[in-house]
Amino acid sequence: MALENIPGNLLTYKELVPGTFQHVDQLITEIRINERLGNREGYFTADGELYTVQKRKCLWVITRLPQNLVLENIDEAYQQLTEQKNYFPDVEAAKTSLEHADSVIIDLKGLKLVQINHRCGRFAIDPKTVDKLSSEQRRAAQRIYGPDKDNFGLNMEMFARAGISPGVVVLKPDYVRDILKSNGKKFLGRASSLFNYRDWFSFVAHRGFVDSPETLYGVRRVTVKEEGISNLEKKV
Repeated sequence: MALENIPGNLLTYKELVPGTFQHVDQLITEIRINERLGNREGYFTADGELYTVQKRKCLWVITRLPQNLVLENIDEAYQQLTEQKNYFPDVEAAKTSLEHADSVIIDLKGLKLVQINHRCGRFAIDPKTVDKLSSEQRRAAQRIYGPDKDNFGLNMEMFARAGISPGVVVLKPDYVRDILKSNGKKFLGRASSLFNYRDWFSFVAHRGFVDSPETLYGVRRVTVKEEGISNLEKKV
């Protein structure tokens, strides 16, 4: 089974072999090591994005694939996201994802976001001066462009050589509070993407538009018909 670029919207996730859909840190490392992905402009990623308010703090939760509630409930989440750009997951399931050891919890206030619009903001990472990042920026940046310290350092060196300052785009705290309050919900879910534009290289953790065609990187399921053709080719 080989990883490949698979074009499509987020529903294309159902065509992948379970567990093979790649996270953003895996994509970045693949770009660094094999340079096979750098010619694509946009990738959906396997990272789950949850937003919530806990003890008056507005939190952003980055999950791995098994705790990604958008992908876990892909049909319902896709419908909600395409209709209203927000997915409201089951509260108990969201709490489980938040509390999982692999989830990284970020206080949005500590990201020092530069406003893009009323919904979202961005912070950029100068790969030559990562020591100047705030503690919350560093934790988010390492999870996204790492995920461990060694790979984070190597990936930052790659960005420095290329003259790229990668960014992270998230929902703003005020927007999260307003949406949760107006809908009477405890958690808000979004999808995620990696945009591979040299002048605006960014991980987008607030993806509501999931019906547009981009690319997923993973292993495609082989259908019974395709298996039959493959076996016939081998015999021939």
